[in-house]
Amino acid sequence: MSGKNVIPILISITFFAFSGIILLMALNKNNAIFLPILDTEYNSDYFVFEKLNRTEFDINGTIIDDWAYLLQNIDMDEINNSKYDLIVIDYSSDGCEEGEFSSANISYMKSIGNTKKLLISYFSIGEAEDYRFYWNSTWTVGNPIWLDAENPDWPGNFKVKYWYVGWQNIMFEYLDRIISAGFDGIYLDIIDAYDYYNDTIPHADWLMMDFVINISQYAKSQVADNFTIFVQNADELLSNSTYLNNIDGIGREDLFYLEDEPTDATWRQQGILNLNIALAANKTVLVVDYPSPINLTYDSYSKCVENEFLPYVAGLELDSLKYYAFYPAT
Repeated sequence: MSGKNVIPILISITFFAFSGIILLMALNKNNAIFLPILDTEYNSDYFVFEKLNRTEFDINGTIIDDWAYLLQNIDMDEINNSKYDLIVIDYSSDGCEEGEFSSANISYMKSIGNTKKLLISYFSIGEAEDYRFYWNSTWTVGNPIWLDAENPDWPGNFKVKYWYVGWQNIMFEYLDRIISAGFDGIYLDIIDAYDYYNDTIPHADWLMMDFVINISQYAKSQVADNFTIFVQNADELLSNSTYLNNIDGIGREDLFYLEDEPTDATWRQQGILNLNIALAANKTVLVVDYPSPINLTYDSYSKCVENEFLPYVAGLELDSLKYYAFYPAT
């Protein structure tokens, strides 16, 4: 990890109405930069931003200093043309079996000129999703035995007893599809599913860590050690050295902002301390927040850089790539 020189930029806010888009004009000594502004009101004519340092990580010999997160409206040409070093996407254009990306699709999206970006597949292992290839329309809660209650916040997603062999076998079949497509790694989500079972299942957290470790070891045995394993959230598990040694990085959501509100300071500081465990072990730390206003977006990026985390601010739907002049994709 390292940083580059800080360069001051004077941001002058000017609003333009063009094709329904509001633009922010950023002026520096040599040129003008236009930043998209969405759903944001400003009470000041000027902001002064600094061009931010760039956090860097070495992932198996590939240096990355920016990343993005996109799960919907995946456009292969846009991914191909993007300068982001690492992009997390779904393994399928629409999440379903019919939309699964082929190895040719993945190879195309990785390429840009003479260089290649890292494409990491999103992979939810802590809930069943009723639009995935493995879903059986005859399933009901309790049948199969590992299928549990529907998530009230995400209709069509169901809790799973992730320690059951039946569920794990399905996930390994899912992983085989991701590997066959040629992704550079996986981004494991719903790791924190163990919270749901903590009061009823002894050592629910250990059962999840075992699952992640088994996935990691299987993937690296099938591909190579340079197949990258990210986990999302549940950063409290990083204190377990065996778990930590079997992952290559972590993505953390909502560290500095919970949508447009700052997160609780004590809770945030504990998260930073947890993520520092990963940094100390030379693991990659990605952070994604979801604020809308550009000043909060800048603040999230700034705090990430200050803590040597790799920043990204996304829309809640994760349905478009975002670009920011104060931390451009390079």
